[in-house]
Amino acid sequence: ITKGPHCCSNMNAIRFTARNAQNLVQKTSRRNMGGSAAPQEYTGVDAVVRKVFPEDYQLAAAILVGYGALIGVGKASMGGGKEEAPVAAAAAPATSGDAIPSVESPEFETFIESEANLMKWVESVSK
Repeated sequence: ITKGPHCCSNMNAIRFTARNAQNLVQKTSRRNMGGSAAPQEYTGVDAVVRKVFPEDYQLAAAILVGYGALIGVGKASMGGGKEEAPVAAAAAPATSGDAIPSVESPEFETFIESEANLMKWVESVSK
């Protein structure tokens, strides 16, 4: 380490800069993430609700529970919707001839009772 007039001036410059930085930090305002906010005065319905749920998280939870209850009651009272009656085909072709009824139709059970019709259906499926 070299000693001389330049060494002391560098140390003084560092000290001076450090002091100025400390003073600057002390003079700036400091935020405490809302910890020092003044309590709010509520009126009307808000005052009544805030007597029961004073904290914000309590009020938020109460609102979510309320919406959940409304949705649950709504679904329970509506019964999940009405069941639709199966629509029968208005112009269903007769099972005579080469017409093979759909597997989901009620005529299919009577159609496959015959050995010839069953073989006709097997051939149409294997194509």
